[in-house]
Amino acid sequence: MSVWDEVVGHGEAVAILREAVGSGRVTHAWLFTGPPGVGKVHLARVFAAALNCPAGGDGTCDVCRRVLRGVHPDVHLLEPEGDNLLVEDVRALREEASRSRHEGRTAVFILDEADRMTEAAANALLKVLEEPPPEVVFVLVTRHTEALLATIPSRARVLAFASLPPATVTSALVDGLGIAPEQAAWAAAASHGRLARARALLTDEAVRTRRSATLDLVERLAGGQASEALAAAAAVVALADEVAAASKARQARELVELEETFGSGRGTGTIRKRLETRHRRELRRARFDAIREALADLLGAYRDMALLRGGGPPDRLVHPDRAATLERLAAGADPAAADPAAAVRAATALEEADRRLAIGAAPLLTLEAAFLSVQTAFTGPRIPMTRLEIRR
Repeated sequence: MSVWDEVVGHGEAVAILREAVGSGRVTHAWLFTGPPGVGKVHLARVFAAALNCPAGGDGTCDVCRRVLRGVHPDVHLLEPEGDNLLVEDVRALREEASRSRHEGRTAVFILDEADRMTEAAANALLKVLEEPPPEVVFVLVTRHTEALLATIPSRARVLAFASLPPATVTSALVDGLGIAPEQAAWAAAASHGRLARARALLTDEAVRTRRSATLDLVERLAGGQASEALAAAAAVVALADEVAAASKARQARELVELEETFGSGRGTGTIRKRLETRHRRELRRARFDAIREALADLLGAYRDMALLRGGGPPDRLVHPDRAATLERLAAGADPAAADPAAAVRAATALEEADRRLAIGAAPLLTLEAAFLSVQTAFTGPRIPMTRLEIRR
């Protein structure tokens, strides 16, 4: 079995990358764009393995195994440890790219969430994309391209990714986790077509608890009281703080392990300071990601409401376990007078909130505005959140 066989879905992207490796005509920069959690980073690793494997990615050699485990010295993953990818991160990447290979034929640099680069970082990356070193390939992984510096997509070959079909996720979960098809089907639907999220829902009780608490907010927002919208926003932030607290506990254990290994003498100060800096950035990221995950769950709920009001097929629901509640809320007090487009307007407000968070908007204020707009979609005249231009 080759490394390509380990990719779930995305047949067109796999075919393009596989042909590039087989023909030897590999562009120096690629841009993978699409929803998070659908396997873009994994496919980037598979691509890197195929580029460096003597057999083009046979999946059994030591090179393939090390690349896929993330321990090959010529395959590098750069991701935000905090809110953004910083210019110093990109400069370090650029310096590493200019060095000789350690052992591989091609050095591969994978930049996860490249759309979270600062403007200075984007300009630093643009320089190396315009004059790339030989035998170096860059893979930029993004949710969307509009937050990137406008000239970056033109320097790369763009591959678009979509959420995985529920049947594809279900099959992968059954094969990978050995669970019942019914369990897998529920997780596949609730994950919005994101395999990583589906696995987390099945294996992590805390993830399931946060999802349930988030979906409970839909009924809370249905009352139309502004105070409930503000309280719902605070509840989402509180859930994100719980995630950050769990990360903080893990980080405390890391510091204890550092002291047990190296002691607490003066010679460990630099290592400790570097670790503490990484920890601070990780905490910000954990909180940020948890807020956007909650928004994704709520967005799925309002899309389900629109589907139910429109008589769509139940097998397309994101949250089938909440179908009865969502159908009741979509109908309102007077089903005959219910506005079928109200749920769509609510979903649009949440999508705009997610866009604003991506460019650094204050989380609590952004959620409050979004949830007030959600209430207005059902109970008052339409007052949409204005779509912002994303600029770096």
